[in-house]
Amino acid sequence: MKTVLLMSAAAGLALMAMSPEAAAAKYKCACQSNAKTSLEASTDPKMSCAETFSGTNSVSVQESHLKVYVDSDNVVQGDKDMNIRFRPRDGKCLERVADGQAGKIIWEGAYCNNDSYKDLGQFKMKEKDGKWTATYEGRTGGKDYTGFVMFAENPNDGKKYMQALCLEDK
Repeated sequence: MKTVLLMSAAAGLALMAMSPEAAAAKYKCACQSNAKTSLEASTDPKMSCAETFSGTNSVSVQESHLKVYVDSDNVVQGDKDMNIRFRPRDGKCLERVADGQAGKIIWEGAYCNNDSYKDLGQFKMKEKDGKWTATYEGRTGGKDYTGFVMFAENPNDGKKYMQALCLEDK
């Protein structure tokens, strides 16, 4: 199963090449430990595994003004949408979160709690050749970020297993 997921994760990077913004940006990621080498070999998008995870544990990645978190209930997906949690950092406020796949704003307002997350759902996952990706955009008082969550589908059980949670490195 791990071999299938590794090969699927590497091939799944092609999904991100469809976005011009993804090609220009560099991403800081939390990567599945067995997929780290193939993920970091990607040049489109350019991914750096700042940390690794294994199994179905909760995963997070952060930048100066934003932290993004996927809880253990969303690391394995059986459907086509997911929840992602967002938390502003460094005294900033979260102002807007959008679904990059659906091209729509999921939440807009002023969330200024730097100690807890805003849990948002409805992020659509798109499939191409058995690889699944959810993309997002987050705006804080200081910066706009893009990011994505990449999954590989296991043909044995039909579920999608998270390979990387990435946030634009600014």
